[in-house]
Amino acid sequence: MKKSAPILIFSALLALVTAGVSPSPRACGAVCRVLSDPLRRLLSFLSSLVPFPLFEVALPVLFFAFVFAVVRAARCGDLSVLSRRTAAFAGVVFSLFLLLSVLPARRTPPPDPTPPSDADLSAFAAWLSGEANAAEAALPARQGRGTPPAFPSASDLSSAVSDALRGTGLCPIPPTRVKVSLFPGVLSRLGILGYHAPLSGEAVIDPGAPAYTVPFTAAHEAAHQAGILSEGEASYAAYVALISSPDPALRYAGATGALDAVLPHLSARTRRELLSSLSPRVREDLSLFDEALGAGDHAGVFAGENRAAIRLRGGEEPRSYDLFPILACRRFRLGAAGDADAPSAIY
Repeated sequence: MKKSAPILIFSALLALVTAGVSPSPRACGAVCRVLSDPLRRLLSFLSSLVPFPLFEVALPVLFFAFVFAVVRAARCGDLSVLSRRTAAFAGVVFSLFLLLSVLPARRTPPPDPTPPSDADLSAFAAWLSGEANAAEAALPARQGRGTPPAFPSASDLSSAVSDALRGTGLCPIPPTRVKVSLFPGVLSRLGILGYHAPLSGEAVIDPGAPAYTVPFTAAHEAAHQAGILSEGEASYAAYVALISSPDPALRYAGATGALDAVLPHLSARTRRELLSSLSPRVREDLSLFDEALGAGDHAGVFAGENRAAIRLRGGEEPRSYDLFPILACRRFRLGAAGDADAPSAIY
């Protein structure tokens, strides 16, 4: 017990630092600069040396190791020793989760969550529809339903997304590599298109997702990898990176991803008029996105767990996903006024 006590005490202290609805951003930022950011850089670098997701390999290995340890301890009568070691391991994992996932989400004050006016949202959506149509016209002809704007390989997509994110100036640390999940069927059953594993520093995408969504998902998860843990702010960083890219495939993903987030906030009449102005391919891709998120057999369970993680990071709605269209529309409004040279200014 003496050996595990310092670990448990450290975990408790970290929990106290992150406790409360609005912990000090200055304190969280200081801890991030000293501990979290260097550790995130190290984990991202080490994981980038391996082409497959280490997190997906480590989980079953740890599970079977734990089962083996339980069986062995039961035979030898050492369950008390196993419980102490399990508590110490849980303390280490919890501390790492706080350092790598919770504290970085609270290092900056929350952005203003005031929704834009209906007129601003309508103007933004109209602009996005024009951008989506223009980018779609520059894409190669589609070979079949749901086939992309695609990159030749996952490494090409990863490089393009990482370069685009670095150019935004929004990331606390540079992203490294986006990986492809080993279990795309499992992800689709959970109703997700990708994920960020903070304990291994990995950004992972589902290769079975609708193709046009893959660049946006890759940029979103890479933004998490680069230290932007708020869901809405990660989507905003992904949008800024993609919509500013010279690559039409990236611009198309950025415009359609933002359009999908803005459409639910429009009136029914405005939404119908906007959809009628889109090319058939853009409309099809938007419907594919909705189908993908609604097709998961266990999407409801995962959504509940995801909401719990967001709340732990201080991310009550609209601090989480719903913050994205607010930030993106605000940037559009500033651009219309000639003040959008620095996208981070809205923070």
